[in-house]
Amino acid sequence: MKTNETGVLKKSDLYFSTPSQTAMNLFYYPISAGHFYCNSKYHVKRKSFDSILITYIISGSITFVQNNKTFMAKKSETVILDCFHPHEYFANGNTEQIWVHINGQNSVAFYNEIIKNEGNIIRASDSKHIEKLLFKIYENLSPSNTASEITLSLDIYKILAELLNPLHVSKKNNASYEDNMQDAKKYIIEHLSEKLTVQNVADIIHMSPSHFSRIFKQQTGFSPYDFILISRLNKAKDFLQKTNLSISQIAYEVGFNSESNFIYFFTKNTGLSPTKFRKLAF
Repeated sequence: MKTNETGVLKKSDLYFSTPSQTAMNLFYYPISAGHFYCNSKYHVKRKSFDSILITYIISGSITFVQNNKTFMAKKSETVILDCFHPHEYFANGNTEQIWVHINGQNSVAFYNEIIKNEGNIIRASDSKHIEKLLFKIYENLSPSNTASEITLSLDIYKILAELLNPLHVSKKNNASYEDNMQDAKKYIIEHLSEKLTVQNVADIIHMSPSHFSRIFKQQTGFSPYDFILISRLNKAKDFLQKTNLSISQIAYEVGFNSESNFIYFFTKNTGLSPTKFRKLAF
């Protein structure tokens, strides 16, 4: 479907999609997608358009404005934008972009997590993969295509997951970072009964705490602090099901400084007290 939008050249195209009730309840779903060639007259300003916008810049650059912040995305960069709130964007001269407006059950939560970690502009290690997925969604919305809503949802999820964990580090260094993070995880698991801090784990692999925290989150999806807590929880579950150790003994074995703190943390995160968990049959 061609568009008469100002600043969008004639060779551009876009498609619209209306989700089923099932998709709205369960899936991620596209609302519209487009492959636009634009000139400097392209300018969009809205109060709202209930969706999350994902745009990949193929060439040129586009400036985005939201929450009194201005940022410019260039070639090979991906932008994710909250269109539920006032927003604006415009082309800086000739540009080419592939974009999709999406929604879904936790799309806003996904968006918030991405911008918390990466900001609105993401340069992924494999940006061409994001471009390919966006073109796949765009092409699957064309009238001649019959892609299922599940297929569309899975492709949207792949894009969101890639943006959440873009691994900015170069591919040459990925393997060494992966080895470092494996060493860090091994150290944490082997020293759960001890006092563990981000500083002392980072020291083990000879990295600064801030750099270690950033790479660890990119590689594992957890902050080092959260990984320590999750590891302690999992080890406690193991002790409860496989040993006769008392609750107090288990608390200290997994690194809690008191039985009451352990019981509170365990109950809050599992919905069961350690005693009730121990009685469960698996």
